Amino acid sequence: MFETNDIALAAFLLLRGLALDSCGIEPTGRYFFNFKDPEEKASNCAIEFLNSECSSFDNQMRNLRKILNRKMKRKELAL
Repeated sequence: MFETNDIALAAFLLLRGLALDSCGIEPTGRYFFNFKDPEEKASNCAIEFLNSECSSFDNQMRNLRKILNRKMKRKELAL
């Protein structure tokens, strides 16, 4: 079994053929994803993800969200 809270990594693991066993939201609001990993390849896939364009794409999405959130906060302060 392999668990992650990272939705981008979870999507990558699905692309690599790992089977999602369960997922949900913790009481703290964090996501969790549990994968069946009988061949124990999830850890290697996680490293592959970090070195992939998928990880770069995810980072750029986060950067864009931060920019938009800052703009929204400034707009709220201006009101």
